[in-house]
Amino acid sequence: MILGICLHVFFLILKKLALSNLFRYERGERQPGCTCCCHIAAAVTVMPRSATFTPQGGLSTHTLMNTSETRIAVKITCSDNTLYRVTPVYATVEPGQSLPLHIARVKNDLCKKDRLCVNMVEAEGSKEAREAFKKCTTRPATINLCLECKDDNK
Repeated sequence: MILGICLHVFFLILKKLALSNLFRYERGERQPGCTCCCHIAAAVTVMPRSATFTPQGGLSTHTLMNTSETRIAVKITCSDNTLYRVTPVYATVEPGQSLPLHIARVKNDLCKKDRLCVNMVEAEGSKEAREAFKKCTTRPATINLCLECKDDNK
């Protein structure tokens, strides 16, 4: 009986210690032994997270903010490059800085949902974002934005 209570208390203490170690690190901070880029996505925000256009086209401006303590490289991809133009495609963002992201839609009667993907890796010593993506051996962290076209006449 006493042994059972001691084991129960022992497991409760272990569980509490495991949870405290889990939340010991700040958001966007790389944990020891981490080889992925998941901590970057937690430290980068894109506002607003969606864009709505008309068939006549248009321009949407977004802000990408790096709240981490490391320099990141960004590569923008889109599900339909014939309808959308994005500036910049490659960029580096210093810690605590922001980057304006411009999305333009060309005039086209086709109304559908598309996706814009912000790919991010650490830019360790690379001056150019393109170089950082070539050197990167891990899968980049991603943030997806919804691109929608709505026709007011229908």
